[in-house]
Amino acid sequence: MAARDSFIAVAAHELRNPMTPMVGQIELLLSGVKAGRYTPQQIEQRLERIQSLMLHYIKRSATLLDVSRITSGNLKLAPASCDLILVVKEVIETYAEATRHAGVSIKLDLPSSLSGTWDQLALEQIIDNLMSNAIKYGEGGPIEVGVIDLGNTICLRIRDQGPGISLDDRARIFDRFERAVGVDSRHSGFGVGLWLVRQLTEAMGGTISVETGLGVGSVFSVVLPRHGTATPT
Repeated sequence: MAARDSFIAVAAHELRNPMTPMVGQIELLLSGVKAGRYTPQQIEQRLERIQSLMLHYIKRSATLLDVSRITSGNLKLAPASCDLILVVKEVIETYAEATRHAGVSIKLDLPSSLSGTWDQLALEQIIDNLMSNAIKYGEGGPIEVGVIDLGNTICLRIRDQGPGISLDDRARIFDRFERAVGVDSRHSGFGVGLWLVRQLTEAMGGTISVETGLGVGSVFSVVLPRHGTATPT
């Protein structure tokens, strides 16, 4: 009960949090345009910031919906043909503003294309949560994103240069509402990101693992079948 109440409180904060600066940015943009204070470049910068805040809000809302569906047993997967590499690039592009602001570089090691049958929304959530985790806890270090074609399966790997995860914490970081001991309290969030990644990965018949240690960063690896099947109705 305490964990659920804490989650609800954090969820309310996370959904409200991006709205205040978004409204502020819109008001500044409107007043600046009306007064003729902004150049086209400044208007573009303001719009990019508003877009970034909107994407953040949409992602947090999607996370809440998926958590609700999984806990109620109503998660339905609908695999369709798609290019994993395009999905990876599209998700990473949504972090362009955040990585620029944090001074984080992203190194990609991707084949030109990799087609398969997956639930694209689930794929996006998996990649998004792993990217968010890497940026949040990577301490400004470079992030490496790679995809390996293993034939009947694929492997998505995301490496950060953060503080790493202790042996004790590794056993529970994929649990709901859990975080590693000593995580900076400045990092907000639901505490369900890695749990959600595991749930979606396993729902698609895959596995997730982490290679890590204190002071050496972390590498999260998701292995998925090349061709998934729909959730029975």
